[in-house]
Amino acid sequence: MNKILVVLLQIFTLLALQACQSENSVTVKLESVNVTISASGELESKQRAFLGPPTIPRMWQHQIKYMLPENSQAKKGQLVVSFDDKKVQERLRDNMGKQAQAQKELENKKRQEAAEEQKLVLALAEKKMEFEKAQRKAKIVDNSSSKVEQQKAQIDFTIAENDLTLATKTLQFHRDNMQVNIKRAQAKLDRLTSKVNALNGYINRLKVKASMDGLVIYKSDWNGEKPSIGGNVQMGQSVIELAVIEQMQVKAQIEEPDSGNIRIGQTVNITFDSAKDKLFKGKIDSLGKVFREKSWQDKRKVFDVIIALDNIDAQVMRPGMTARIEVIQKTLTNVLTLPQKAVKQINNHDFVDVIKTFGNENKQILVSNVINNKVVITSGLQAGDKVAL
Repeated sequence: MNKILVVLLQIFTLLALQACQSENSVTVKLESVNVTISASGELESKQRAFLGPPTIPRMWQHQIKYMLPENSQAKKGQLVVSFDDKKVQERLRDNMGKQAQAQKELENKKRQEAAEEQKLVLALAEKKMEFEKAQRKAKIVDNSSSKVEQQKAQIDFTIAENDLTLATKTLQFHRDNMQVNIKRAQAKLDRLTSKVNALNGYINRLKVKASMDGLVIYKSDWNGEKPSIGGNVQMGQSVIELAVIEQMQVKAQIEEPDSGNIRIGQTVNITFDSAKDKLFKGKIDSLGKVFREKSWQDKRKVFDVIIALDNIDAQVMRPGMTARIEVIQKTLTNVLTLPQKAVKQINNHDFVDVIKTFGNENKQILVSNVINNKVVITSGLQAGDKVAL
């Protein structure tokens, strides 16, 4: 009877030990795993437009007066964002005043020049009459006239001829000079008119309209702050991005050591930080042509790849979302795998504790790959082996 109790106790102890071991053990699996290259990226639209303040002379900072609400849909030609035009309006009023003054100056100049021309025309006509009269006297041959009188008639004729020549040249000089003066006044008016037209154009350009249909997305500045009505932005700074949600792609950065294993057409698994419960699929669509530093803070060399998405979820996806990607470099079929945490390193060799019926056996194994906290084993274990954690 005592022997039976001892045997039952041993069996109970063995079963309890095995149950405890099963809770702290893993099974070697025979499965297919993907060798992947991990990287980070950002969701962007294939078709997009960036809107910001226009380039206006003597204006380097702009105050936002109006913005279409974020995440609203803009139509081509619709007002999306406008900037304060007070300074331009002031310059416009000043130049319009100068333009009106220049217009009056031109009109007065034309009247003055025309009046002076008419005066000179009359003077020329008078000199011409005097010339003709003197000419007739000089041609008269009258023996009753004294020689002195004939000489005087010739002198009067010469004087009249000179006066006529001078009056003709004076009129011609005035006409030439009149054209120059009028052109100068007209040029001044044209210059001011051009300024007025340009300022009106600047005012219109400060009302920025959509260049295409797209979703309105506010662009954060270097400090991570989004623009708001009443806020100031610098010249050249993008304020709004218009994006076509139905045409999304991922732009990722591949580090230089992994670049040799990236090819167009490779399958990519994609997750987004704001939607980690969803897995998206895509393919490498294009490769960057040059390496660059990842950022001014991170000097690692990377190159850009564009990933085309197999499916687009317009309810979830928004441009600017951070993406985590895994490029499937190759697939290993029918290989033995274990969680990486089950493997211990001793003197640069890999070991596991294999669970046996009456205890554990410390066994050396050969690991070929480490993939997502999982190791691929090429020797030392068999499928179904139990390994302690």
